[in-house]
Amino acid sequence: MHQPASIFNDVIGPIMIGPSSSHTAASVRIGQIIRSMMGGEVSKVVFQFSSQGSLATTFSGQGSAFGLAAGIMGFAADDPRVADALEIAESADIIIDFLITDEPCDHPNLYKAVMWDRNGNSLTAEMVSIGGGMIQVRKIGEIPVHMDGGYYETVFLLGNLPAMEARMVYEDMVTALASTEFSYDEILLSHNTKGDYLLNIKSQAALGEQAEGLVSLGKRLDIFPVLPVLSHKNYQGLFNTAGEMLAIAKKEKLAPWELAVKYESLRGGISHQEVFDKMRKIVRIIQRTLDLSKQEEQEYDDRILGRQAYKLEAANLLSGSVMNEVIKGITLMMEAKSSMKVIVAAPTAGSCGIVPGTLWGVAGVLKYGEVELVKAMLTAGLIGIIIAEHATFAGEVGGCQAECGSASGMAAAGIVQLMGGTVEQALDAASMALQNVLGMVCDPVADRVEVPCLGKNIMCGCNALAMAQLSIAGFDKVIPLDETVKAMAQVGDMIPMELCCTGKAGLSVQKTSKDIWQKLNLRSM
Repeated sequence: MHQPASIFNDVIGPIMIGPSSSHTAASVRIGQIIRSMMGGEVSKVVFQFSSQGSLATTFSGQGSAFGLAAGIMGFAADDPRVADALEIAESADIIIDFLITDEPCDHPNLYKAVMWDRNGNSLTAEMVSIGGGMIQVRKIGEIPVHMDGGYYETVFLLGNLPAMEARMVYEDMVTALASTEFSYDEILLSHNTKGDYLLNIKSQAALGEQAEGLVSLGKRLDIFPVLPVLSHKNYQGLFNTAGEMLAIAKKEKLAPWELAVKYESLRGGISHQEVFDKMRKIVRIIQRTLDLSKQEEQEYDDRILGRQAYKLEAANLLSGSVMNEVIKGITLMMEAKSSMKVIVAAPTAGSCGIVPGTLWGVAGVLKYGEVELVKAMLTAGLIGIIIAEHATFAGEVGGCQAECGSASGMAAAGIVQLMGGTVEQALDAASMALQNVLGMVCDPVADRVEVPCLGKNIMCGCNALAMAQLSIAGFDKVIPLDETVKAMAQVGDMIPMELCCTGKAGLSVQKTSKDIWQKLNLRSM
């Protein structure tokens, strides 16, 4: 069952600590699911990463290792202990090992795991990180499944069965649940080519002791949701394309932020006020992080760049208060990310400076407060929905155009909201911003999400500012947003794997980059 993208699941979030949403926050969620599979009693996990993917070269520097440990320990993605989770897990006698293999992989962010509980029971699973902290569980015990962390998932591992017997188990479960008050969205019977079966119940609440009599049919796994907005089968759909979005906005005379609230309310089954309040909470987190980053005085261990934002205050800069405020805001957010403060991936950690830094910079000059920032962030999320549905936020899949590029389009739309523009102007601004960044590669220096990431964040924030201005002025975007997003997806598929956050080309492999990598890794030993 495909679940439409959610502003709070797929676009604005997760709220996290760490350098990368694809690697750190997604790893926390994968670790949390492993913890659920093992009933909270994990003793050992061995992760296998293919040398053909991204994780083999980035799992250490971009936080996958400590993110997995944090999730296995039961920490949230924004827990202050995340960065120290490997040491905490070791002290709790939990063994976490990493193996690099030459096996082929069909996704750059493929996690293969073998796990053991305290009683010696083992299980295998395959997961992928698909961008912006979002994940999918693809196999449990070599049996194909589809889980994205939005449901309570109850899994019964039935073992090797004849197809007819497995079908009878499925029918018995349907009958058993029909006699209770338990509500579920879906029951799936899955198997592999060997004839191993599992039963998967997807629901919005834990199954608990319901159908307890069927536990003897196989090992039961209770997997808890890891996303802020739960999935549900009754979502009717509001729009899937920018064209549909525009038609609704014109028909109902909705401002950009109002359309975002209506969409997310239907998607999540929550009230309009709850949507607004959720975004208000995020705005306050961002504000607190910006304030803390301004007060920071210490330099950062294990980082390439130290404090730099404060230098803007004393520099003899060209006039242009809006752009200067945007640059400062973006730099402060990127410094917060690198110093392990709580950030909001919007849509990713690698691009976390663009949307907040740009919108806070513009709002500050306009003397706007919290409510207007909430509306601007909702509007940015609106654009992210279209990208999430038809392209990707994963730099490992589509290059940096998927991260900083997407954030630039989102920020441009948010600025239009701050300037009192329409949905059409927001869509046009986003399209123009995205058109300017197609093909941007992802080649971080020394396996850290700092260089050229900071410069790309600043460039994309300034791009957003310019394109919002052009849209408000009435410039012709020429290519509509739906087609631009389609082009971005096509271009992303054509970017070589080596230039998609694997550390195998571009700036990543230059002598200076290698020297910095060696220096940082020697320092951490």
